[in-house]
Amino acid sequence: MAAGAAAATRRSLSALLLSSRALQRRFAPLAAAASSAYLAPWAPPSRGAKTASSGGSGYSPLNDPSPNWSNRPPKETILLDGCDYEHWLIVMEFPTDPKPSEEDMVAAYVKTLAAVVGSEEEAKKKIYSVCTTTYTGFGALISEELSYKVKGLPGVLWVLPDSYLDVPNKDYGGDLFVDGQVIHRPQFRFTERQQVRSRPRPRYDRRRVTMQTEQKEAMQKGPSNLQQ
Repeated sequence: MAAGAAAATRRSLSALLLSSRALQRRFAPLAAAASSAYLAPWAPPSRGAKTASSGGSGYSPLNDPSPNWSNRPPKETILLDGCDYEHWLIVMEFPTDPKPSEEDMVAAYVKTLAAVVGSEEEAKKKIYSVCTTTYTGFGALISEELSYKVKGLPGVLWVLPDSYLDVPNKDYGGDLFVDGQVIHRPQFRFTERQQVRSRPRPRYDRRRVTMQTEQKEAMQKGPSNLQQ
């Protein structure tokens, strides 16, 4: 039952994440590449999809109990710019009530990566971007073998090969993470407040207000005039 509940939670969270317009922009290349990619069963279509598989349909070395890190297609066959199987996008899940603060989520990112790189100081050096708004995850510069270990850690939802969000500038997106500090970049941030379209404010029409006032006064005077 616990496994079923966990699976249901992951499915609902996935649906919530993918319903966001910002996430659709963030992961737009995935759908286009899905038909020709080899995909790990534990992950949605990879941002680093390949043109061919190396071990049969649905195969990925990241899902192999005895992975051979050399049996995937060469980097020259990668469809998405920036995808080099060294930059990884790690998406995590958090409680929604109460929702943790940005500081708590970033601290969780560091502790999660520290579990596979040895220390929080080393983890801070490996993390190059974080996000706590559009999605909850971070980018890490680690080996393919370590990415396999990360995906089994508590709270980790997806582990995906990262790719450029801003191709001309070779930028993976998100807020920068430098020396353990978050450097916010508004162009890559998307908050709940932005999801709600601003409703048009009612125009103040002086003529309409005057007319309504005159009609109200006429109705009030009407009965008294009849009594006279």
